Amino acid sequence: MIYLLYRKTVLVASAAVLAIFVLSGCGAAPPGEEVDSGAKKVVTYQGGEITEGEVVEGVERLSAQSAASTGQPAPEVRPGSPEFEAAKAQVVPQLLTTDLALSYAEENDITVSDEEVQAEIDNTKQAVAQQAQQQGQEGDPEQLFGDALQQFGFTEASFREEVRTGLTVQKVQGEVAGGDAPTEEEVRAYYDENKETQFTQPEQRCIRHILFNKEGEDLANEVKGEIEDGGDFAALAAEHSQDPSNKDQGGDLGCVPEGQFVPEFDEAAFGAEEGELLGPVETEFGFHLIEVTEIRPEGETPFEEVAPQIEEQITAEQQAGEFQAWVDGELESRDVRYMPGYDPNAPVEAPEGAVPEGGAPPEEGAPEGAAPEAEPAPEGEQPQE
Repeated sequence: MIYLLYRKTVLVASAAVLAIFVLSGCGAAPPGEEVDSGAKKVVTYQGGEITEGEVVEGVERLSAQSAASTGQPAPEVRPGSPEFEAAKAQVVPQLLTTDLALSYAEENDITVSDEEVQAEIDNTKQAVAQQAQQQGQEGDPEQLFGDALQQFGFTEASFREEVRTGLTVQKVQGEVAGGDAPTEEEVRAYYDENKETQFTQPEQRCIRHILFNKEGEDLANEVKGEIEDGGDFAALAAEHSQDPSNKDQGGDLGCVPEGQFVPEFDEAAFGAEEGELLGPVETEFGFHLIEVTEIRPEGETPFEEVAPQIEEQITAEQQAGEFQAWVDGELESRDVRYMPGYDPNAPVEAPEGAVPEGGAPPEEGAPEGAAPEAEPAPEGEQPQE
């Protein structure tokens, strides 16, 4: 995606798609597949296992998604590094949750149709296009969608499978963690408790600008004079602005709360009066002419407007808690076993000389604290303790 040069915004798709990215974004390789010699089983439980390759792939995917959310290049996360270990502690539970849900779905004939998958993909494409439009970007929706997939480390085919997996997990969650809808009193109480933090809209400013390069201060002053003499701001933005994301929209940046721009730009825009023309304002990107076209005051969102959203949120939180309890119960009943270094609940650093979980006392003659080399467990068996 082409982000605004100075604006601190990121790609945000639908809530359902974000749930897919977070929950099942660490796509598991098919059972038994070699992933850079990573077929060793590192977690087993009755009915399934997780391989080392799946964990590495999941960490790489998580790193790519984290980088995409900040607009930064994905860093190299090497096995054994603190970053890898921290990511691994997130990835292993995600893989287990997904695997358990898929197993339950298979055992209970829960399926997702091709039509459901395509509908979710179409919704995602629409969300990506809307996000791009809000940021002043133009482009073919298919191309924008392809760019977004690349940022999150997906091909179109792999994303389609992730969508299918995510929707399957959602169906399982709905079945095993279904519950009563919150009452109107519960919804109203949530609104009252969170009115100031969630349901009060901050002051917003509707802003447009013209960006000149770092050598363009004199030209910026000339154009400012033209505008003050009655020149058309939008036409001059289309002619002179160096911000390709919105120059063809007259430099329109939309209506936003304070804190969305780099400090120099933000301070100028939110210190101005409605209709005031500012500049040239220098930032790291060059010189800006800024006009505040409207100031929208702070205000509360009416309860009736957000009640459906609150009910959905409370229901989702209740289901998430019940679903996690179901996962915990499944893991206990299926006797989950972890190879050393893969238990997300284990301390990061074991005391010197301690035997890692699942390990055995060192053989006679082995260095103190050393654990025997683990062999991949035969199909259907647990890692050796």
